[in-house]
Amino acid sequence: MAVKGGIEASDQDWADLLSKVTRDGFYGVSSTGIYCDFACPSRPPLRKNLRIFEVAEEAEAGGYRRCKRCAAPGVHARTGFYSR
Repeated sequence: MAVKGGIEASDQDWADLLSKVTRDGFYGVSSTGIYCDFACPSRPPLRKNLRIFEVAEEAEAGGYRRCKRCAAPGVHARTGFYSR
């Protein structure tokens, strides 16, 4: 899979991901080529496969595609919860 870009995750990025904190930015998973919101309800990736992006366009330019779970219709992009 030819994905690239992003920056290495800091300890704070990793902690935010594990806590499902709502925050700006996105994380990409290099082994799958998918990027998500930090609050995505999906299972966390291995830290070695984690890349951090400030904006979605940066991830897409690196060859990542949007997560279907946290970007699904009816799911709030920042919280990952279904809206009514």
